[in-house]
Amino acid sequence: MKKLYLFLFGLFQTLAFSQTQDLAVLATGKYLGLKSILDNDRNLFGYFALYDVGKTENNKKKNKLEYIIFDKNLNSLSSGNFETDETAIEYYSYINSEKQLVITPSFNAYDYAFDTSFYTPSDFIISLNDYKIKKKDNLQYDGTNLIPVPVSKTNGERKDDNRNLKKTLGYQLTSEVIELNNNQTLIFEYKYDRPLFKDISLKLFNDKNEKLWDYKFFDQDNKYNFVNFKVVNYDNDILIAKVNRHQKDSSEYNFMIFDLKTGKIMSVLPFPYENNLYITLNSADGAINGKYNTTDKLTSLLRYSGGPLNFYNEGFVKLIYDKSTNQLTFNDIHLLDDVYSSHKDIEELKDPFDSKDIDIKSVSFLKNNDIVIIFQKISRKNNAVSDIIMMHLDPMMKLKNLKVYPTQKNSTYLFSQYLNDKNDMVFFYADTERKNREKKWNLFINTFINGQWKQEVLPMSSENNITIPYIAKEGYILLQEFNEKEKFNKIRLERLNY
Repeated sequence: MKKLYLFLFGLFQTLAFSQTQDLAVLATGKYLGLKSILDNDRNLFGYFALYDVGKTENNKKKNKLEYIIFDKNLNSLSSGNFETDETAIEYYSYINSEKQLVITPSFNAYDYAFDTSFYTPSDFIISLNDYKIKKKDNLQYDGTNLIPVPVSKTNGERKDDNRNLKKTLGYQLTSEVIELNNNQTLIFEYKYDRPLFKDISLKLFNDKNEKLWDYKFFDQDNKYNFVNFKVVNYDNDILIAKVNRHQKDSSEYNFMIFDLKTGKIMSVLPFPYENNLYITLNSADGAINGKYNTTDKLTSLLRYSGGPLNFYNEGFVKLIYDKSTNQLTFNDIHLLDDVYSSHKDIEELKDPFDSKDIDIKSVSFLKNNDIVIIFQKISRKNNAVSDIIMMHLDPMMKLKNLKVYPTQKNSTYLFSQYLNDKNDMVFFYADTERKNREKKWNLFINTFINGQWKQEVLPMSSENNITIPYIAKEGYILLQEFNEKEKFNKIRLERLNY
């Protein structure tokens, strides 16, 4: 295996290949940050830089933001601006399945749940053909129609609507609007007409907000009927859902496969995890992508945790749907039995009742159907983190290998990316080195090539510079230099040689 080198900007001599941009001279506003633009399969499209131009004239609660779009080689593709919604905290960008760039906001979950004045901030859509930007209308469902509106109703307004609906029609409507990234929209709804949960159904609307189909979960209404519905995975043809279906004398826990074009059930597979199966892989830093789809297969990684009768039952489920055979299969790994039994150094797996835990950081689906998962040890008391753990699983979810990377207190996991057309992968983390009361940052580059791990350690700081890495196209890394004189304006694409 060739030795891996990283040439850090500001610390080493200039390389033959070097693409640089000075972010300060590209826009007039205050620089807010740079983010990678990824698609659903974690392929890199480019980068999205954001600048704050100031308050808008008509509404001082809103800001005008300027953006610049770069491709993966740091070539500037387009720029423009938009006005924020006051309920938005931060904006991210990604490529949807229609090959559009979506600028999507984050917001305060507490406000979403409890603030009566909260409304859902809007996405923005940028065409990658002409780079024109438009504000995406929010979608509101009234029990019959799906209606696009410029601004969503506040929590208080929606509560008033439901109160009025109960007065006029005699029931409360509960509906979940699930916008798919192919411009179609699912509606999961039920009506509560004491003591009945009525018309528990799933509906699909197309990009013109026209209803395509309606699936009823029960033939007859009964006060004991109830359904818990969660989307697991989907593409333009198939929808996989986790459905907990409860009736008077029984409860069913199934994966259900819907034909997305007709709404017909294609396959049903019971699962043994009951209410303790979780669709989203949550990290202390946010949700982790656990899906990988090809033209013939949909793959999902799910998590399950202990139930009331078995608190130690915790692990991961790999779910695969094969379109050619219309078969859904799953395999799982039990962390206590399958991992801790042979790796006693991971005390975090020993006792689920204490504050020690392993926090999932990334999932890599390799071309040979193996999975590489990166974890970091964490204390849930104060979110202090320590060692990095790399877990390598075969296609049947059997543990092939595991490696623990000892770190200093509060090290920082950075990101993972694929190598060699998804046959291999590399992940990066930062750690501190303390000598004579001085603290210096080091970059740890960890490759997984041909089933072998290798680590290189390189300095990220010097006397005048600190260099921060970002995810880049395969075989490269993007570096941003913090410098006392030039502040943090320059970004630079450098090659990883491996």
